[in-house]
Amino acid sequence: MTQASTIKPVFDPLAPKNAFRAFLERAEDDGWIAGYRWFEAESYGLLKQKMKGPCPEGWSRTHKKGTNGRWWAVEVEGHDGTSVGVDLEILISRPILDQPAWITQRLNLPRNQTPQKLLEEWSSREAAFKALAPNNKKVFLSQFKRTAPTTLTLYTATSDMSLQVRSSWAGKWLITLAWRSLT
Repeated sequence: MTQASTIKPVFDPLAPKNAFRAFLERAEDDGWIAGYRWFEAESYGLLKQKMKGPCPEGWSRTHKKGTNGRWWAVEVEGHDGTSVGVDLEILISRPILDQPAWITQRLNLPRNQTPQKLLEEWSSREAAFKALAPNNKKVFLSQFKRTAPTTLTLYTATSDMSLQVRSSWAGKWLITLAWRSLT
């Protein structure tokens, strides 16, 4: 056996682009998204330059600063007749995880959730909120309720609307997609 054959690919915990390739490709194969693209930069200002302005119509965008200081963004494109939302999170110390009582109460979640579960619920609602754009002006994350393992339902005074969600973890990174039909 040669030395080259013993080298195994290693997930880079600082680079979500490669970690989520299979997840996003599966979403494409399943018809959830029409495409996706990643951006990476050493600062938020450079990231904004690379993205060249606002997110295109029919696309959803999210960005996050990694633990190594590099910024990552991903854009996903919905198919005609659908809307998608995307959220990228990283499991690091922050108020919603260090002091979960507020977010647990606000999102009406069971107590004693793990930090990973809290982040999944937060991320699912963020992605669902983005999937409602541009008609999300009077929507609050607390209006979303999990009605099935992969379904969030938005309850408003005038109607309710269901969105499908799926998430994937890679190291400390989490990506969530939300999808809904416009017909």
